Amino acid sequence: MDGNKSPTPAELTILIAGAVMLVGSFFDFAGSANAWGKYLFPLATLLPLYGVIMALEVGLTKFANMRLPPQVAGFTWEQVHLVLGILAGFMAVGWLITDISHKGFGFWLEVLGGIAIAAGAVSLQRERNTGAIG
Repeated sequence: MDGNKSPTPAELTILIAGAVMLVGSFFDFAGSANAWGKYLFPLATLLPLYGVIMALEVGLTKFANMRLPPQVAGFTWEQVHLVLGILAGFMAVGWLITDISHKGFGFWLEVLGGIAIAAGAVSLQRERNTGAIG
């Protein structure tokens, strides 16, 4: 990342969506259980974890001037964002079509955050001209 302190629109989307997903994970997800609760862990917990990983990377490199390794397990950070973002987006849509009888406030925050973080990851590819998305 460059030395510019102000986040780009894609980075801002990732930061906000990651925070929304984390906060939403502590509210009721299904019935009276949150995403960290019994029977929902780890499936419902993956969405906020993906969001936190993505937001943490953006926040640390953008605001704390941390220089993270350029690659993780052979993948660039942009590739990690794209994979986690698309996984979160698909998981969010998957949760939308489940037959959970009571979808709580946390459910909706996580689903909306998952879709937003997927959009942010795709936008990040375009902003950084990685060539992954045309």
